Amino acid sequence: MTKIKVTFNKEYDIQRVINTIKRLDWYTENNYNYKNISFPKMLNKEKIKDYSDKEIEDAVIAEYSDNLYKENEKFLLDNWASISEEIKFAFSRSGLLLQDEYKVYLTKYGMGGSYDLPNVVIINLINSFRVGMLKTIIHEIIHLGIQKYVDEYKINQGQKERIVDLFFLKNFPRRVFTQNVYMSMNTEKSDQIFDDNFPDMKAVIEKISK
Repeated sequence: MTKIKVTFNKEYDIQRVINTIKRLDWYTENNYNYKNISFPKMLNKEKIKDYSDKEIEDAVIAEYSDNLYKENEKFLLDNWASISEEIKFAFSRSGLLLQDEYKVYLTKYGMGGSYDLPNVVIINLINSFRVGMLKTIIHEIIHLGIQKYVDEYKINQGQKERIVDLFFLKNFPRRVFTQNVYMSMNTEKSDQIFDDNFPDMKAVIEKISK
């Protein structure tokens, strides 16, 4: 069974806020909803770029508590065995690489979830509590699984998110999870390509890129 290592601490939360602020323009350019990005409550969200690193650090420390993280860590570990088997089956039939271990960082800041190659998943518990957290970790692991094809065929952000959602819906229908990042684009063509070529994800992404 694929393993997970769960991490949470003040230092990570502080850096998460700083990194999120640096990426705000990118989120806007790619149609992410600013309302869904969470920051420390002490900070004015409309002036978030004006704060110093020290002010961010103080705000994170002021509201930090292990309780939320420990509760969700336990919930994730208790449910991981069944989720891991579902992911293993989905990846094996699509030729995607499943890592031996994923490093899962729990936070209260940033977007709902994100990932870093090769095996890092970040989950924002404010937007993804308990069951939502399980959906988010699957979603981000799918991202990690297809990223080599995304890089190879250079598909755009909206196309990538749509592919992840379609893969999710096909393989995990009882855990429905979709986004609004691509809602302004016509997905009819990419949806048809997905249906025609699934479960071959390399073929799906290659053809969507054209």
